[in-house]
Amino acid sequence: MALPKALLCLLGKKGAKTAPEEAALRVAGFATASIGWEEVAAQRHGWTQLLPILEEPAVQAWVFAGTAEDFTTEVLSRMTLLTIALRRPKLPVTACVLSGGGKEPEFPDLLGHVRVFSGAASFAARLAAMRLKPPAVSRPDFHVDAHLDPLIGLWLEVGPAPGALWQGFMAGVLEAEVTAFGAGPRGTVPRKTVLEYPQCGIKGDWDGRAFTACAAKNAIDGDTSCYMRVEGAPQAIFVTTHPDDNEERAQPLCWLALV
Repeated sequence: MALPKALLCLLGKKGAKTAPEEAALRVAGFATASIGWEEVAAQRHGWTQLLPILEEPAVQAWVFAGTAEDFTTEVLSRMTLLTIALRRPKLPVTACVLSGGGKEPEFPDLLGHVRVFSGAASFAARLAAMRLKPPAVSRPDFHVDAHLDPLIGLWLEVGPAPGALWQGFMAGVLEAEVTAFGAGPRGTVPRKTVLEYPQCGIKGDWDGRAFTACAAKNAIDGDTSCYMRVEGAPQAIFVTTHPDDNEERAQPLCWLALV
């Protein structure tokens, strides 16, 4: 019988082949592949290359190892986006192994299933048991998806819950940049799109954090979505009513923290 696989992401570490976390995973029965996160992050859209690895059903554990300071907002954003992008029905057990003490990372709701361990002593054996019944992953009450590709980068897909309707919208991200957008059927970034009174490059401040956004008068329902191409490591996704609506302030339709 083939061994279950584990993907080990080493944050801020050197010598991936001798990492104690890898040795512990192998002892616990995982066929383990280690990657240096800094090497992945140094490539343009390099982190998106992890998605097809994580889609393998044989990969049953996904582990991040580093100090508390290594779990930056950028790392957490990438973790969340990869989790959103996964299509497989049974996701790998996800864990963080902390070294050197320090405060545990604060995860968004979408990463509420992530287990945190201090040190490399016994975490691997516990993961081996957990993989038989992986914890449920939290999902928001509206539609959200992430489309990742090493060539085109990150596209975010957002739409209302079934039965709801957005009669025009402004969609954006915090601490990242929306560089293009469209609207179309759910599930695939549209090759062509017809936008009604489109606006892009909208900028502003949301509780002290910078945002960029796009807007259009298109109606978005349970079968359609808004798509945004995003550069950077977004900290949150939001959708409001269209800024030109006759209201003093655009009203939030949905909000999703990524860090």
